[in-house]
Amino acid sequence: MLTALCAAALLAAGCGATTDRPEGQDSGGGGGDSAECTPGEPSTVPDPEPFAVDGVAADSSLGGMVPAKVKADSKIIVATDATYAPNEYTLEGSDEIIGMDVDLGKAVGKVLGVEVEFVNASFDGILAGLQAGRYELGMSSFTDTKEREQTVDFVTYLEAGTSTMVRKCNPKGIEANEDLCGLKVGAENGTTQLDQLTKPEAEGSLVKVCEEAGKEPPVAQGFPKQTDVNAALAANRIDAYLADSPVVGYAVKKTGEAFEKAGEDTDAAPYGIAIPKAAGTMKDAVQGAVQKLITDGTYQDILDNWGVGGGIDESKINGAIY
Repeated sequence: MLTALCAAALLAAGCGATTDRPEGQDSGGGGGDSAECTPGEPSTVPDPEPFAVDGVAADSSLGGMVPAKVKADSKIIVATDATYAPNEYTLEGSDEIIGMDVDLGKAVGKVLGVEVEFVNASFDGILAGLQAGRYELGMSSFTDTKEREQTVDFVTYLEAGTSTMVRKCNPKGIEANEDLCGLKVGAENGTTQLDQLTKPEAEGSLVKVCEEAGKEPPVAQGFPKQTDVNAALAANRIDAYLADSPVVGYAVKKTGEAFEKAGEDTDAAPYGIAIPKAAGTMKDAVQGAVQKLITDGTYQDILDNWGVGGGIDESKINGAIY
């Protein structure tokens, strides 16, 4: 995701050069006159400080559900792809992983009475790493889907939709999913968004949308990290990208609106903390901890700290809707 350095790099790469259009091409639904399309300056507002979770009280009954092996290791290892701000990311010049997911994960650890350590990992390798026993949890803005539930369990903790990001002035006039047909559209590898761009059977499949409209499907391009997706859009190598709504909103703000969101959010679904199927009562412990944080207000305080919407009232185990 966009650190301050990356935001500056995007502008230097020419994000603001999107006011020019081919002769005869109108602005489309997302365009406007050049004054409206002039990008602002990159945000100088510092990112929030991590939320202080030291005051979160332990719950011995929930802590008793944590498997003995985890307690013996004295910590919960949580895998995350730290390129997805504001949910999980690093700041320029630092290896410290911060973000909404990180603070919520640490608060869960406080409730369970176990230290939590986040480690950086490739998004498309986290679920396999859970199955292989390299991590106890995966907390990386995972959409809880029925397909993923075949390999891991999930504890839900947020609801987010998919947003479409374009360059400032929306030069392709993208307003709806059908407008992406035939265009070069990016997404991070392993995400539900890349599935939508490549699989006819995926929920919200753009391949299917375009086929039914008699149009060519999007030319899908997958990238290892969300920062790579942002850079590709800034360099005009793709026409748009799909990502979770909190991530798109953050990127618009941090780049001084060199990018803009096109159309409405779609395919709202729950985020889930991923837990190995073989972890026994770990899922019950985590679900209980998340629910406790929702009930006592800590959960909402963490979301507010990071400017993230989509809060839920009830955490569920395996709450996929598709």
